[in-house]
Amino acid sequence: MTLNDILNEQRIYAMLNDVPILRESEVHLFEELIGLYRPTSVLEVGTAIGYSALLMAPLLDEGGHITSIELDEVRHKMAKYYINQSAYADAITLIQGDASQVLTNLVGEYDLVFLDGPKGQYLKQLELILPHVKEGGVILADNVLFRGYVRGEKEAPKRFKTIVKRLQEYLNFVENKELFNTTIYPMGDGMSVSVWKGHNK
Repeated sequence: MTLNDILNEQRIYAMLNDVPILRESEVHLFEELIGLYRPTSVLEVGTAIGYSALLMAPLLDEGGHITSIELDEVRHKMAKYYINQSAYADAITLIQGDASQVLTNLVGEYDLVFLDGPKGQYLKQLELILPHVKEGGVILADNVLFRGYVRGEKEAPKRFKTIVKRLQEYLNFVENKELFNTTIYPMGDGMSVSVWKGHNK
């Protein structure tokens, strides 16, 4: 199977099984960003079925590697199934478990992080990850505008209030200019791109 065939199959699976993957409107931006930064070591939180990992894999610098964490066992197995059919199985390590626990034992350094797991956990997770991000490393976070409630005028329904508040806290943190250079792209559900200035700033 070609990579395009696998990605198409994943899109169909995601639609039929209600699995959240990158929206079509975000894919071009996502690929552009990965192609621009050409990372060698990527950490992804929220594998889902491995769609974004397979989008990133061809765009890594030579010898690049992705480590991806997924809580849901079924999605983890599906990600493994799809990635094993691709030419990038050796470039992607899949970990099944609760990211908040996995990240406390994190080793190594990363030059790109993609946060796409539980939206309310972004800030907590980033705080665990930051000691492992290289100076000049990039943190991408998906869904940061969350249906227009995070930065819009719309009042969030009660059931979303905690997520919205936590996403606002996350954006406030990454928009601290002493620590990051951050751009927020409004396409899809909003994606933030934060360049880490390093620990000594």
